Amino acid sequence: MSYGLTVINDSSVVSIDSEYARLCVFHKGTYTANVGITFQNVVTTQEPPLVFIRPQNNGAFIQLGLTLGGSAGAWAGATVVSGQAHSGEIFVAAFSSKPITSYGLRMWDADSKQIFDSGTQAVIFTRAVQNWSYTHTTYSSQGLPTNWYAITLNYALGDYLMINNARMPMMGANNETRSGGLRYDFASSVLRFSVTTVSNPFYFSLQAIFGKIAV
Repeated sequence: MSYGLTVINDSSVVSIDSEYARLCVFHKGTYTANVGITFQNVVTTQEPPLVFIRPQNNGAFIQLGLTLGGSAGAWAGATVVSGQAHSGEIFVAAFSSKPITSYGLRMWDADSKQIFDSGTQAVIFTRAVQNWSYTHTTYSSQGLPTNWYAITLNYALGDYLMINNARMPMMGANNETRSGGLRYDFASSVLRFSVTTVSNPFYFSLQAIFGKIAV
């Protein structure tokens, strides 16, 4: 940038910039599957916020999904959807900021959008994994194929999984809609993703994105 403020950390990485918003925390706490939560701060971005969870290790199998409450400019809550009873930790983040502190540093961009408040916690992306391995295919009673993929879980790293794409419809090269599903398989120490469609290609490279709150 030609003017403004840039803060570079000890690793020579830009941590604050007066032209770009950081990914900041709007809500953090715990969740229970299929029980709605209300955000501590309404997310005022047009795009949906990013939801990161860390379910408790129950040694079994957890299916995941997500629904968001509110609308563009006023995202107010979320529900972690699952076919299994479980709970865990959650945080919700967006590329924006809220006026939280009564003193410190606050910045706005050229469009008068607040992009930094020194009292708002930032989120860092820790991993983006897409080396899924195809494991097997199952078939419904109507003969509809579901392809299954897996990656190593690495739960001990302590980061959180972004679940916005847990049930996101996908489009294959054959222009057929592919429905997906994301699951923690603690017993096998893997994350599993399933893809279902009529003519199911085996190629799959959706990223599993992880992050944690900066400290």
